[in-house]
Amino acid sequence: MKDRLSVREWQELFQAGAFESRDPGVQIQAGWYDWFCGDAALAGRLKRIGKVVAGITEPFILDNYYVWFKNNCPLNGPLYDDVRFEPLSGDRDGKYFLVTKDSPHEKAKWVLHTERHGFDEAEYECTNLRDMVKYLNALGWELSQQEHEKSNEKAPQSRKGEAR
Repeated sequence: MKDRLSVREWQELFQAGAFESRDPGVQIQAGWYDWFCGDAALAGRLKRIGKVVAGITEPFILDNYYVWFKNNCPLNGPLYDDVRFEPLSGDRDGKYFLVTKDSPHEKAKWVLHTERHGFDEAEYECTNLRDMVKYLNALGWELSQQEHEKSNEKAPQSRKGEAR
């Protein structure tokens, strides 16, 4: 299996049950990068945090991002998980974002932090998965529009009356 699966490829494997094994090698293939919980807990934790990835329908995120997961150990409070969305190619350029679930440091169950807004403050917070997925899909559309505008700026503009 290749290192970086697009979100679309990840979803297909997740739906097919490819990441259900408690084997740490399988969980690393699923995207776990760093964890403090026991190896055997990763599959269950992935099943819960993976729901936010499974809900993505925006083609820009599906085809231009990969995900990786982190199990965090704060100084005070219980372990919590996050999923990080990183562009498959090119620079992050304000496009990197992450979603935390049940962080003891956040006010809401689901919290989005983006590079474009800095990571000190949440861009979006909510209490349910459905609202987070809806916001992420809207964010994907915004990011695709920004990418489209950048590519139009780089494209050579033909000038009226110019010889061809």
